[in-house]
Amino acid sequence: MKIALLTHKLKPPFIGGVDVYTNRLGRGLVGLGHDVVYLAFDSSGEGAGVVVQPDSHPDGTAVHRILFNFDSLPKETFDTVYNPEMGRVTRQILAEEKPDFVIILNFYMLTMATVEAAKSLGIPVAHVATDFVPVCRWGTFMRWDNQTCEVGESIQTCASCFISHRPLGKVMGGVMETLPEATVVNWAEKNYRLPHPLGLTRPFLNHAAVMKRRLDRIRPLRQQIDLVLVPTRFTEKTFVENGFAAEQVHFLPFGVDLDNPLASTPKTEADHVRFMFLGRLQPYKGLHLVLEAFNSLPNPNGATLTVYGASDGHDAYFASLQQMMEANPNVHFAGLIPPTELARAFAEADIFLLPSTWHENSPLILLDALQSKTAVLASDIGGVSGIVEHNRNGLLFPREDVATLRQEMQRLIDQPALIKQLQAGSNLPSIESYAQTIVDKMAVFLPKKAGVA
Repeated sequence: MKIALLTHKLKPPFIGGVDVYTNRLGRGLVGLGHDVVYLAFDSSGEGAGVVVQPDSHPDGTAVHRILFNFDSLPKETFDTVYNPEMGRVTRQILAEEKPDFVIILNFYMLTMATVEAAKSLGIPVAHVATDFVPVCRWGTFMRWDNQTCEVGESIQTCASCFISHRPLGKVMGGVMETLPEATVVNWAEKNYRLPHPLGLTRPFLNHAAVMKRRLDRIRPLRQQIDLVLVPTRFTEKTFVENGFAAEQVHFLPFGVDLDNPLASTPKTEADHVRFMFLGRLQPYKGLHLVLEAFNSLPNPNGATLTVYGASDGHDAYFASLQQMMEANPNVHFAGLIPPTELARAFAEADIFLLPSTWHENSPLILLDALQSKTAVLASDIGGVSGIVEHNRNGLLFPREDVATLRQEMQRLIDQPALIKQLQAGSNLPSIESYAQTIVDKMAVFLPKKAGVA
């Protein structure tokens, strides 16, 4: 079969979870004998138009790059996850390539207009859920105060969330949430000039209008997706509770390359416990929690912490991390790491730390750690707790709980036998079995050929 994969940038060396997994899935499908074509975006274009630029994958597979200028995209693209120009260009490419079905691995930039484009040509669509964009305008399923969203998408609760970071916004949002939704929508759509003090609700009503447009746009598009593949039970629950039908959503853990050097590179020896953090240096990734815990260990016994990453646009946060890292000579900041060095980095680590404060879906770096037989110490959140089993292949601590994190780090330092036990606890599915499952499930949506019952 011919299968189109829609993704992020897909440029070597394939940095970022979505592109890494797209590359992995594409190679898995090719290994099964299927033809693969890629659609990826490139936001470095000039002008306001959207054009297609032909390119190729390192293995020679065709890549259609949708080229545009990021600054020229209307804000509505991100608010509603819809851009008609992306849909138009996607339809043009799919009409030319004529794939049997499409797999969309992410809606960022390309938007859910890609679903509409494929379905208008009668092409079945699968979505591999790599984030929460189809069910959350933030894309994280976390509220303004960094707490888990317990209510899901709605016009009023989401509008309130977007303004509650300010005290007055929080008060006004709370008041407006008590009104009937129809009243709020009526005020928002008709842009009423409400008298003081109701005029102070303008920010809320602006966001309510955006949410109305978003939900009106994406609700029918959600239903047009034939198959949604989710890597964790948490993601399955989140999608089903927020607009997707239960029969659409299927649990399928991400697969790994069994021949990845991560699996075959032996651990180096050390006379101390070696912790490692690898990820974006952004607040929601939680490195500050690790540094606070590590720097206050009661008996570190020579333990070291190696940090891989870069400031990633959060300069003030990065400066605070640098101060914390420089305060301890046993913390080594190693900067960015190329993908070719991952196996070496994990071979030199005993414990991988994943202290995220938001609900990760299924971070690929976590699968890398498990495949490399590196013990994991992670936040007990979302998709992570569906992969890491406490005391089997890793340890879990309550989100943002520095005291328990420190306690578990000390426990690992004091019990080297526990590290060995946790390192042996994972058995991950192959990318080939993952790819074959998608093909099998999508077969029921393919048009019946003439003469076939």
